[in-house]
Amino acid sequence: MRPELSTLIRLQGIDLEIRKLGLEKAELPERLNALKELMTEKETEIAELKDKLADLRTRKTEVEDELELESERLKKSQQKMSSVKNSREYQALSKEIEEIKKSNKAREDEILQLDEEIDELKKQVKEKNKEVEKLKKEASAEEKNISRAEKDIDAKIAALTAERDEVAKDVKPELMARYRFLAEKRAGIVVAAVDEGVCSVCNMNIPPQMYNELLRDEKLLFCPSCQRIIYALKA
Repeated sequence: MRPELSTLIRLQGIDLEIRKLGLEKAELPERLNALKELMTEKETEIAELKDKLADLRTRKTEVEDELELESERLKKSQQKMSSVKNSREYQALSKEIEEIKKSNKAREDEILQLDEEIDELKKQVKEKNKEVEKLKKEASAEEKNISRAEKDIDAKIAALTAERDEVAKDVKPELMARYRFLAEKRAGIVVAAVDEGVCSVCNMNIPPQMYNELLRDEKLLFCPSCQRIIYALKA
Protein backbone atom coordinates (compact mmCIF):
# COMPACT_ATOMS: atom_id res chain seq x y z
CA MET A 1 0.00 0.00 0.00
CA ARG A 2 1.25 3.46 -0.91
CA PRO A 3 2.54 5.44 2.11
CA GLU A 4 0.20 8.40 1.51
CA LEU A 5 -2.74 6.00 1.41
CA SER A 6 -1.75 4.44 4.72
CA THR A 7 -1.50 7.94 6.18
CA LEU A 8 -4.94 8.88 4.89
CA ILE A 9 -6.46 5.69 6.34
CA ARG A 10 -4.92 6.51 9.71
CA LEU A 11 -6.13 10.10 9.43
CA GLN A 12 -9.61 8.93 8.55
CA GLY A 13 -9.67 6.63 11.58
CA ILE A 14 -8.77 9.51 13.88
CA ASP A 15 -11.30 11.85 12.27
CA LEU A 16 -14.06 9.26 12.55
CA GLU A 17 -13.28 8.77 16.23
CA ILE A 18 -13.34 12.55 16.78
CA ARG A 19 -16.67 12.72 14.91
CA LYS A 20 -18.05 9.85 17.02
CA LEU A 21 -17.01 11.58 20.24
CA GLY A 22 -18.57 14.82 19.02
CA LEU A 23 -21.87 13.03 18.41
CA GLU A 24 -21.69 11.42 21.85
CA LYS A 25 -21.14 14.85 23.40
CA ALA A 26 -24.06 16.31 21.45
CA GLU A 27 -26.33 13.51 22.70
CA LEU A 28 -25.38 13.95 26.37
CA PRO A 29 -28.07 16.58 27.15
CA GLU A 30 -30.90 14.43 25.77
CA ARG A 31 -31.89 12.93 29.14
CA LEU A 32 -31.50 16.29 30.86
CA ASN A 33 -33.71 17.95 28.24
CA ALA A 34 -36.30 15.21 28.71
CA LEU A 35 -36.27 15.82 32.48
CA LYS A 36 -36.66 19.57 31.94
CA GLU A 37 -39.56 19.02 29.56
CA LEU A 38 -41.23 16.76 32.11
CA MET A 39 -40.68 19.40 34.80
CA THR A 40 -42.29 22.02 32.59
CA GLU A 41 -45.27 19.72 32.02
CA LYS A 42 -45.64 19.11 35.76
CA GLU A 43 -45.35 22.82 36.54
CA THR A 44 -48.03 23.56 33.94
CA GLU A 45 -50.25 20.94 35.55
CA ILE A 46 -49.65 22.52 38.97
CA ALA A 47 -50.55 25.96 37.61
CA GLU A 48 -53.77 24.57 36.14
CA LEU A 49 -54.64 22.86 39.43
CA LYS A 50 -53.99 26.08 41.35
CA ASP A 51 -56.27 27.96 38.96
CA LYS A 52 -59.01 25.41 39.59
CA LEU A 53 -58.33 25.66 43.32
CA ALA A 54 -58.67 29.44 43.21
CA ASP A 55 -61.97 29.12 41.31
CA LEU A 56 -63.32 26.65 43.86
CA ARG A 57 -62.32 28.85 46.77
CA THR A 58 -63.96 31.84 45.11
CA ARG A 59 -67.12 29.84 44.57
CA LYS A 60 -67.06 28.62 48.18
CA THR A 61 -66.79 32.21 49.45
CA GLU A 62 -69.72 33.22 47.26
CA VAL A 63 -71.89 30.37 48.53
CA GLU A 64 -70.90 31.04 52.14
CA ASP A 65 -71.87 34.70 51.73
CA GLU A 66 -75.18 33.69 50.19
CA LEU A 67 -75.78 31.25 53.04
CA GLU A 68 -75.03 33.90 55.63
CA LEU A 69 -77.42 36.39 54.01
CA GLU A 70 -80.18 33.83 53.54
CA SER A 71 -79.73 32.54 57.10
CA GLU A 72 -80.29 36.08 58.35
CA ARG A 73 -83.31 36.36 56.08
CA LEU A 74 -84.63 33.06 57.47
CA LYS A 75 -84.22 34.30 61.00
CA LYS A 76 -86.20 37.43 60.23
CA SER A 77 -88.92 35.47 58.45
CA GLN A 78 -89.24 33.12 61.41
CA GLN A 79 -89.55 36.11 63.74
CA LYS A 80 -92.39 37.45 61.62
CA MET A 81 -94.42 34.30 62.23
CA SER A 82 -95.45 35.55 65.68
CA SER A 83 -97.01 38.67 64.19
CA VAL A 84 -98.91 37.03 61.31
CA LYS A 85 -102.56 38.20 61.30
CA ASN A 86 -104.26 35.74 58.94
CA SER A 87 -103.89 32.32 57.42
CA ARG A 88 -103.03 33.69 53.99
CA GLU A 89 -100.00 35.56 55.34
CA TYR A 90 -99.10 32.52 57.44
CA GLN A 91 -99.10 30.22 54.41
CA ALA A 92 -97.07 32.68 52.31
CA LEU A 93 -94.52 33.13 55.06
CA SER A 94 -94.35 29.40 55.74
CA LYS A 95 -93.71 28.74 52.04
CA GLU A 96 -90.99 31.39 52.01
CA ILE A 97 -89.32 29.86 55.07
CA GLU A 98 -89.39 26.38 53.54
CA GLU A 99 -87.88 27.67 50.29
CA ILE A 100 -85.10 29.44 52.19
CA LYS A 101 -84.39 26.30 54.23
CA LYS A 102 -84.33 24.18 51.06
CA SER A 103 -81.98 26.64 49.31
CA ASN A 104 -79.73 26.86 52.37
CA LYS A 105 -79.55 23.07 52.57
CA ALA A 106 -78.45 23.02 48.94
CA ARG A 107 -75.82 25.67 49.74
CA GLU A 108 -74.55 23.69 52.71
CA ASP A 109 -74.29 20.58 50.55
CA GLU A 110 -72.43 22.54 47.89
CA ILE A 111 -70.01 23.91 50.48
CA LEU A 112 -69.29 20.36 51.69
CA GLN A 113 -68.76 19.25 48.08
CA LEU A 114 -66.48 22.22 47.44
CA ASP A 115 -64.47 21.39 50.57
CA GLU A 116 -63.94 17.85 49.30
CA GLU A 117 -62.87 19.08 45.86
CA ILE A 118 -60.56 21.69 47.39
CA ASP A 119 -58.94 19.05 49.63
CA GLU A 120 -58.47 16.74 46.64
CA LEU A 121 -56.89 19.50 44.54
CA LYS A 122 -54.60 20.50 47.40
CA LYS A 123 -53.52 16.87 47.66
CA GLN A 124 -52.83 16.74 43.91
CA VAL A 125 -50.82 19.97 44.03
CA LYS A 126 -48.77 18.59 46.92
CA GLU A 127 -48.04 15.36 45.00
CA LYS A 128 -47.14 17.26 41.83
CA ASN A 129 -44.79 19.49 43.81
CA LYS A 130 -43.07 16.39 45.19
CA GLU A 131 -42.68 15.06 41.65
CA VAL A 132 -41.17 18.37 40.50
CA GLU A 133 -38.72 18.39 43.41
CA LYS A 134 -37.67 14.84 42.56
CA LEU A 135 -37.18 15.81 38.91
CA LYS A 136 -35.12 18.84 39.95
CA LYS A 137 -32.80 16.60 41.97
CA GLU A 138 -32.49 14.20 39.04
CA ALA A 139 -31.79 17.10 36.67
CA SER A 140 -29.14 18.49 39.02
CA ALA A 141 -27.42 15.10 39.22
CA GLU A 142 -27.67 14.72 35.44
CA GLU A 143 -26.07 18.13 34.91
CA LYS A 144 -23.09 17.01 37.00
CA ASN A 145 -22.89 13.75 35.05
CA ILE A 146 -22.96 15.66 31.77
CA SER A 147 -20.25 18.05 32.96
CA ARG A 148 -17.97 15.14 33.88
CA ALA A 149 -18.69 13.32 30.62
CA GLU A 150 -18.08 16.47 28.57
CA LYS A 151 -14.71 17.02 30.23
CA ASP A 152 -13.75 13.41 29.54
CA ILE A 153 -14.82 13.65 25.89
CA ASP A 154 -13.08 17.02 25.44
CA ALA A 155 -9.86 15.52 26.79
CA LYS A 156 -10.11 12.59 24.37
CA ILE A 157 -10.87 14.92 21.45
CA ALA A 158 -7.93 17.15 22.36
CA ALA A 159 -5.56 14.16 22.42
CA LEU A 160 -6.91 12.85 19.11
CA THR A 161 -6.71 16.31 17.53
CA ALA A 162 -3.05 16.60 18.53
CA GLU A 163 -2.41 13.16 17.03
CA ARG A 164 -4.33 14.13 13.91
CA ASP A 165 -2.28 17.28 13.44
CA GLU A 166 0.91 15.22 13.55
CA VAL A 167 -0.42 12.70 11.03
CA ALA A 168 -1.72 15.45 8.72
CA LYS A 169 1.79 16.90 8.41
CA ASP A 170 2.70 13.92 6.24
CA VAL A 171 -0.08 14.60 3.73
CA LYS A 172 0.61 16.86 0.74
CA PRO A 173 -1.47 20.08 0.71
CA GLU A 174 -3.34 19.28 -2.50
CA LEU A 175 -4.21 15.78 -1.26
CA MET A 176 -5.22 17.20 2.11
CA ALA A 177 -7.55 19.63 0.37
CA ARG A 178 -9.14 16.73 -1.52
CA TYR A 179 -9.41 14.75 1.70
CA ARG A 180 -11.19 17.62 3.51
CA PHE A 181 -13.60 18.11 0.61
CA LEU A 182 -14.55 14.42 0.52
CA ALA A 183 -14.76 14.19 4.31
CA GLU A 184 -17.31 16.99 4.33
CA LYS A 185 -19.33 15.54 1.47
CA ARG A 186 -19.11 11.87 2.48
CA ALA A 187 -19.75 11.92 6.25
CA GLY A 188 -16.07 11.45 7.04
CA ILE A 189 -15.59 8.29 4.93
CA VAL A 190 -12.91 9.33 2.45
CA VAL A 191 -10.96 6.11 1.88
CA ALA A 192 -12.74 2.92 0.84
CA ALA A 193 -11.51 -0.63 0.29
CA VAL A 194 -12.36 -2.42 -2.94
CA ASP A 195 -13.14 -6.08 -2.46
CA GLU A 196 -13.24 -8.24 -5.59
CA GLY A 197 -13.92 -5.24 -7.80
CA VAL A 198 -16.67 -3.71 -5.61
CA CYS A 199 -16.37 -0.48 -3.58
CA SER A 200 -17.05 -1.46 0.03
CA VAL A 201 -18.80 1.86 0.79
CA CYS A 202 -21.06 2.60 -2.20
CA ASN A 203 -21.26 -1.08 -3.32
CA MET A 204 -20.74 -0.16 -6.97
CA ASN A 205 -18.53 -2.13 -9.36
CA ILE A 206 -15.14 -0.73 -10.28
CA PRO A 207 -14.38 -0.96 -14.03
CA PRO A 208 -12.08 -3.96 -14.70
CA GLN A 209 -9.26 -1.82 -16.16
CA MET A 210 -9.32 0.50 -13.12
CA TYR A 211 -9.40 -2.48 -10.80
CA ASN A 212 -6.27 -3.88 -12.46
CA GLU A 213 -4.57 -0.51 -11.95
CA LEU A 214 -5.69 -0.57 -8.33
CA LEU A 215 -4.09 -3.98 -7.84
CA ARG A 216 -0.79 -2.64 -9.23
CA ASP A 217 -0.92 0.14 -6.59
CA GLU A 218 1.03 2.62 -8.71
CA LYS A 219 -1.07 5.74 -8.01
CA LEU A 220 -4.04 6.99 -6.07
CA LEU A 221 -7.36 6.16 -7.70
CA PHE A 222 -10.91 7.30 -7.00
CA CYS A 223 -14.17 5.38 -7.11
CA PRO A 224 -16.03 6.51 -10.24
CA SER A 225 -19.34 6.27 -8.36
CA CYS A 226 -18.72 7.89 -4.96
CA GLN A 227 -15.37 9.64 -5.74
CA ARG A 228 -13.75 8.23 -2.59
CA ILE A 229 -10.08 7.31 -2.60
CA ILE A 230 -9.91 3.56 -3.09
CA TYR A 231 -7.46 0.75 -2.48
CA ALA A 232 -7.59 -2.97 -3.25
CA LEU A 233 -8.40 -5.28 -0.38
CA LYS A 234 -5.99 -8.14 -0.89
CA ALA A 235 -6.31 -11.60 0.60
